[in-house]
Amino acid sequence: MTSTILIPNEPMVYVPVPPSYIGKQVEVTFALINEKNKPKSAIRLSDKFRGVLSKESAESFTKHIKTMREEW
Repeated sequence: MTSTILIPNEPMVYVPVPPSYIGKQVEVTFALINEKNKPKSAIRLSDKFRGVLSKESAESFTKHIKTMREEW
């Protein structure tokens, strides 16, 4: 048995067939892999925390950060 993971960019995908499979009946299955299994480094913090703070809190926090950076 041979398996691989593909990320198609087009509706047509060409897959090489092992020589020992030529002329034989093979099964091809398409199954969507759950995207939650992405490596943790692929998740951006901005995506993770978007919408957590209210607009007013975010503005206050941004102002506080700016003040702290100016003190350096």
